[in-house]
Amino acid sequence: MKFGDYVEIEQKRYGVENEMYSHKVIGRLKSNSYVDVPVYSPYEEKLHPKIVDVVACITCGVIEKDVLNYRISDVRRIENDSE
Repeated sequence: MKFGDYVEIEQKRYGVENEMYSHKVIGRLKSNSYVDVPVYSPYEEKLHPKIVDVVACITCGVIEKDVLNYRISDVRRIENDSE
């Protein structure tokens, strides 16, 4: 995953099935601070004991100035038909 890719991240919903939200990847790094998935509201990055590969993302169509880190293993890349 690289800058410009789109991923889906599971969001917790109460009383109904969880939803998948689209996010745009703006960076990739290693960190021990990331949001746990499924994402609960209010969302927040938490410190974890191990450093892992994460993607820095913005949520499409919501507040596109908030950047949050998610573990790469918790996100699903959205395939682009033009690739």
